[in-house]
Amino acid sequence: MDGRLLDEESPQVKLPLKHLQALAKRGAQFANTYTSSPLCVPARASMLTGRSVSQIRVWDNFMGIARVNGSRTHVDQRCVEAFSLEECRAVAAKQNTSGTFIDVLADHGYNITMWGKVHAGAGLDRLGKHDVDPFKGVGKVGQAARAWSRATGVVRKDQNPTTWLHRPTDLRAPAPGHYDYITAENCASLLQAGLFHSSTPQFLYCSFTIPHPPYQTNSTYFFAVPPLGDLAVPKYVSEQEMHPADVYAAKAKGTFDLDQVRPALIENFRRIYFAMCVETDKLLGQILSALRHSGSDQNAYVVMLSDHGDHALENRQWQKSSMLEGSVRVPLMISGPGVRPRRIHQVASLHDIYPTVLDMAGIPPREPHLLGESLLPAAQGHGRNKFHVVAEYHDSYSRTGTYMVRQGDLKYIHHAPLLSGEQWPPQLFNLSVDPWERQDIAKDHPKVAQHLLAILRSEIDIDAADAAKKAYDKEMFLKHVYSKKSGAAGCFAAMDLAHPGFDANDAVTIEQWLGKRCCQVKGGRRQRGKWGATAQLEVYFGNIANPQKRYSENYGL
Repeated sequence: MDGRLLDEESPQVKLPLKHLQALAKRGAQFANTYTSSPLCVPARASMLTGRSVSQIRVWDNFMGIARVNGSRTHVDQRCVEAFSLEECRAVAAKQNTSGTFIDVLADHGYNITMWGKVHAGAGLDRLGKHDVDPFKGVGKVGQAARAWSRATGVVRKDQNPTTWLHRPTDLRAPAPGHYDYITAENCASLLQAGLFHSSTPQFLYCSFTIPHPPYQTNSTYFFAVPPLGDLAVPKYVSEQEMHPADVYAAKAKGTFDLDQVRPALIENFRRIYFAMCVETDKLLGQILSALRHSGSDQNAYVVMLSDHGDHALENRQWQKSSMLEGSVRVPLMISGPGVRPRRIHQVASLHDIYPTVLDMAGIPPREPHLLGESLLPAAQGHGRNKFHVVAEYHDSYSRTGTYMVRQGDLKYIHHAPLLSGEQWPPQLFNLSVDPWERQDIAKDHPKVAQHLLAILRSEIDIDAADAAKKAYDKEMFLKHVYSKKSGAAGCFAAMDLAHPGFDANDAVTIEQWLGKRCCQVKGGRRQRGKWGATAQLEVYFGNIANPQKRYSENYGL
């Protein structure tokens, strides 16, 4: 969820998020919180371990934390099922972590209950139930090929957004999936039954998939979104005015020309994303209400956060996967014993969650050197010792490693060199006067940019991280895409799935990168499947009391 949606001082859309707004007023709201990586599995894995993405080498959504409770030899069984025992142990040996804070809590006698989307690995399924596998393997070969070939700069030729629309008949579940409703109902039931009145210390994890692709909703939430006014359609600039990293991301996502080919779609898409946020608020409200009515809200800590945001078609992009505010800024609120209702402007990060949760439990961290610090003192009215946060991203929608540091009102974005040796320029924004990040001031303030780059380098070895990820990409492509898809012909077929419009010139680029042939299947193109980005932009109508039964209507599209 876009963290700006809960920031009263942000110019972002104001939504009726009554349960989240009540939680913010009741507890400590960290208004300037950032993800550790704007991608599901890396963000969650980093949050759970207190380590950076590059330290734990969870680079993308294909390989989560292989280690179970920090072990190099005991590895996640689902990793083994997706890859192999040998490969998972090799990955585990490189993952610099002694386990998650959930492992630490369990080892100290906490009863662990987990419902919903954990999406990180680490064998956490042994402690609860969740539905999203962080070890995809290469079942979706188009997604894998796109992620691991990103450094080549190949992008889809087809920029027609209708290619990522689904007809209603394609749907298999309602907007958030049945599991989000099951998660809310089970978490609420456990609280109402007195889970937190037990003599055994308890940790309850409740996580939803929404707001997240596929983008779909029903009329209850669609019409709860107020008129968007001037924010209905973001202000776009020309390609010449855009940063090359943003141009690449928008083209790779297939949304670059949306304002030219489907301008009427933009406002409806944004309304649907915001409607999903309203639906999320309703589900969270169900859990918070149960906590309150059970009488446990006075002796239990509540931490509400998100793993990443969404552009919602700002910057010509949808989804996450960049260091711009809509993607990288997330909500974070804490309530519980000793927490004072206050709005905290100092920056915070998902890196802070590991030490914060263990501080709440009175347990020292296993990790000796953490990027974050406990937020509990700040939530209880004391100050913070850290005044900057960092993030990194290494997946499909960036040709190279992308890094961010925020200190005060300033945000600096650094791009590692491309394979060609070309260096994209850094970006620098003063968010106090430029909240939409339209005025890059890096050229005007080189000393400030260098100062922030030095802070970034003190936290993350950005050169080593980028080199490691690029080597990993090539290794994974050769091992799981090239060889498993029958060599040269399979390479072309996989890239055709990854990038609609992939042609002979693109194949030459891939061949130069791999040092191997990547040629077209004799007799024609492989039939393109339903890979890559998907979105359902129709509005779903139905009775929210029965979310499994929804009816569709092509509303204004």
